[in-house]
This record gives sequence, C-alpha cells and structure tokens, in this order.
Amino acid sequence: MKKYMVYRAPGEADRDLGKHELVGVEYGEDIYAVTDALIRVVTTDIGENPEYAKGIDVCAYAPEPMQSFRRTKRYQYYMTGSVALPGTDKNTLVEYGVIEAEES
Repeated sequence: MKKYMVYRAPGEADRDLGKHELVGVEYGEDIYAVTDALIRVVTTDIGENPEYAKGIDVCAYAPEPMQSFRRTKRYQYYMTGSVALPGTDKNTLVEYGVIEAEES
C-alpha cells in the first residue's frame, strides 16, 4: 500500500517549495488506483478556495510523472487543476505536486 500526498503549488510545481500546502492524502496500491481520488482532492481544493466565485467550472487532469526537465525531485507526479471563471476567455491553471511514499 502506498501513500499519496497532494500539495498545492502557488505557481509552478517545481518552484517556491516552501510555500506549497498539503491539501490531501490518499492511499492505494499504485497511482492508477488512486487517480480518481486525487482528481477529487484537486477539484475540491479549488472549489473551496475563496478566491473563486461560486458557480465556477472546475476540472483536474490525471497525475503525470514529473518530467526530467523540472528542477525538483520532491514530487514524483504533478497534476493541473483548471478553473473556468465566468466572463473570461482563458482558464486559470493551478499546479499540484504529488509525493508517493510507502505507507508507514
């Protein structure tokens, strides 16, 4: 069993690591077993954020392995949440880092 800790990044997942905030923890056999739960963690976190008005459209993309060009080795996966604000042409993207660890 593995433990997956999801952190909201204030900018990019590989920068300002001291400002990242833990927003959820899930347990499962592997990343595929917890993907739906991790997506719910991200969409709930965005939906409950007071920066965004009620009635926004929120979605999250499945976890992806951290790319080798990223500077951090802290996260094994990253996720992106998307916020569609009324009256805007662009979505706001919110990055998340995911740490995979053996359950202790």
